[in-house]
Amino acid sequence: MARFKVLIFAVLVLLCMPAMAQKRFGVSDSVARARAVEYYYLQARSYLDQDSLDRCFELLEHCHALDPSSLTVMYDLSAFYSMLKKDTLVHDMLKRIVDADPSNFYYSKALVNYYLNANDAGSAVEVFEKLLEHSNSKSQIYKYLYTIYAETGYYSKAVETLEKLERIEGSGEDFAYHKVGHYVNMGDSLNAIATLQGLLAESPDDLRYLATLGDTYAAFGNRDKALEIYNRVLEIKSDDIYTLNSLADLYSTIEDDSLYCNTIERLLKCENLLSEHRTNMLVSYVRYRYPKDSAHVSDFMREMSELPFDELGIAGVYSEYLTFIQASPDSIVPVLEKILSFEPDNIRVIVALLEYAIDLNDIEAVYKYSEDAILYCPDILDLYFYKGLSAYMLDNVEESIETYVQGLERRSEDSAPEMVSAVYAQLGGIYYDLDMMSECMQAYDSALVYNDANMNALNNYAYYLAVAGEELERALDMSYRTIVAQPDDITCLDTYMWVLFKLERYEEARAYAEKLLSLLDTASPDVYHHCGDVYAKCGDIEKAVLYWTKAQEAGDYSVILEKKIKSRRYCKDAKYRK
Repeated sequence: MARFKVLIFAVLVLLCMPAMAQKRFGVSDSVARARAVEYYYLQARSYLDQDSLDRCFELLEHCHALDPSSLTVMYDLSAFYSMLKKDTLVHDMLKRIVDADPSNFYYSKALVNYYLNANDAGSAVEVFEKLLEHSNSKSQIYKYLYTIYAETGYYSKAVETLEKLERIEGSGEDFAYHKVGHYVNMGDSLNAIATLQGLLAESPDDLRYLATLGDTYAAFGNRDKALEIYNRVLEIKSDDIYTLNSLADLYSTIEDDSLYCNTIERLLKCENLLSEHRTNMLVSYVRYRYPKDSAHVSDFMREMSELPFDELGIAGVYSEYLTFIQASPDSIVPVLEKILSFEPDNIRVIVALLEYAIDLNDIEAVYKYSEDAILYCPDILDLYFYKGLSAYMLDNVEESIETYVQGLERRSEDSAPEMVSAVYAQLGGIYYDLDMMSECMQAYDSALVYNDANMNALNNYAYYLAVAGEELERALDMSYRTIVAQPDDITCLDTYMWVLFKLERYEEARAYAEKLLSLLDTASPDVYHHCGDVYAKCGDIEKAVLYWTKAQEAGDYSVILEKKIKSRRYCKDAKYRK
């Protein structure tokens, strides 16, 4: 029990030590509190530097509880309360700290921002005017006051403030220009013109002052005087961008369409016009004149495209215009190629050129642009499809296969199943031509997995099975689906007829042969040859010879066909295929 009492006594001693130490070393409670506030405030700022806003806010509130009169703590806390939308609390705190320290610029500026956010410009002005009484840095305060007056429409006050700034910092061009703008807003033509004439008296060769004087006359309705001044400027500097802009605005105001258009075109041809401005202005001008002056717009755009500067920007607008009016590919392609010469990685232009090449059936161009596009978009299967197809049509069979395989390997998860099916179908056809029958069948099986309604795959797969004499019932089912979907398609009818023939259903095959022949005036050698075989098996040897002969005349010079014609009977050739 005695030991327990000793422990309790020790704890009590420890708890009392701070107070005892304060008395021993003469530290008052207020000083200790101030030190605690300082400690926690520094901790709060440390958390702020670490972006730990919640912890910072908690410590600031703790500081405020310890010392509700700390201006620094209230200043920082007001920012947090502002984020929390506690407007009344923000106002009360900022008002307290400004009243307590009216010479502190940052405190006053915070209160001013509060009033401006609350659309209370009057109170904001009062704060700054009170600050002027206590601050030696009046120039900075006047600049803030000027901004408030200018943005809230107190133009006379804005002018007065500028004049006070001039007395502190000296007169300058910026002050004069701002005053002119306010005089115009106030409708004070005398002071506006007098101010500009004062600038001109000091710098009579400065065309900016002269052009602005023209703008001022125009603003007050004296268009003749404005026009006279603009022309004076352009006589000295014919490509003065600012003046040409002002002149165009004047002609637009007086609704002189011809002079307005002439001035805009003159402006657009100025070499010193910024590229971005030229592009935006050209787009606006084309929209303004099209479609009422479409012929002129086309001529003007062609003329602009021949300028030796800003070629890329102009070409971009020109290509969009040609696309919009649905101009012929012969007109658009050279413009797109010009853009590509500046931006070889412009995938949008590459794809557009690829689409035009496909429409024009320009196989070499299809190959080139699909290959270029793959460099920048290696996961788009459609590009591999067109490169593989064009490579095949250019007799680059191995490259075609490599391209298709590469495309299938690199395709994205977003690749359309229909496109995956189409690529497999293309591979199937190539493998068939190369007598790679196992690979051919696998490719067609894959094509139908991704799109079981792929008419090209269904038709070709059915035909190749028929030629091979394999899975004829499956071939018939696939071919039947194609003629249901495309009942008048010659190729599909020919395949279905041939599958029936291979199944020895000759009379049914003849019905489709007659339908097929009724749909065309001339046919391919294969179609005539097949029809001849069908008629021969149906016992109509005269028609058989007729169509075998037509097949020969159409270009089938095979030995087996010659044998059939001479012998006037059907001869089986295991190697014969389409």
